[in-house]
Amino acid sequence: MATQQLLSWDAHADAWQPVLNECPIPPRRAQVSCDLPVEVTARLVWARDGVQLLETVAWAWSSRSVLVELHDHRRQTIGVWLPAHDVRRR
Repeated sequence: MATQQLLSWDAHADAWQPVLNECPIPPRRAQVSCDLPVEVTARLVWARDGVQLLETVAWAWSSRSVLVELHDHRRQTIGVWLPAHDVRRR
């Protein structure tokens, strides 16, 4: 007797891809948040699509990384921690 396997499918899952230069989320005590967003240009390295320069805003930082806002169909979340050397103020 064949076992029926239930598969879940998300219409956006095929478009998702990792950001290769994403940093782990730093401990909360190491994060500094800003009240107003800071305009930045972020360098993203997508797994399939390669390098992208994105004009966006930063919401927090630590000594080594910056949290930037990211609204993109290739990503589930709306933010990503990037290395500080990949983020520049505009």
